[in-house]
Amino acid sequence: MTPREIAVQIAGAISALNELTSGGGELTGPRDVRDIVASLELVGQGLPQLCEQLSRFLVTWHEDGQLDHGSGLDPDGFVTDVIEALAAAGQAADMMTAALTEARAASADLTPGR
Repeated sequence: MTPREIAVQIAGAISALNELTSGGGELTGPRDVRDIVASLELVGQGLPQLCEQLSRFLVTWHEDGQLDHGSGLDPDGFVTDVIEALAAAGQAADMMTAALTEARAASADLTPGR
């Protein structure tokens, strides 16, 4: 599989999770929530590295003269914009992961009521 195909699958999986958990329909208890949060936490932990690797790829291609901008404009500013946005996304992923870690820890003792 290509990286792009895997990314499409990840997006599809999140969409499926949203649909399956809408209204709590497919959730069986607090453990499901905790397990899903733990999985999302793992995804979040990898996102900053992925954003950095995507940035490095674009920088390398740009430095090698392999990038153009579709409008014919110099791609310098556009590459910088993408890199800055990816850095911000990586930082946001760190914050999301920290919040998911907190949610997982807080849910550790939740059990179904009687």
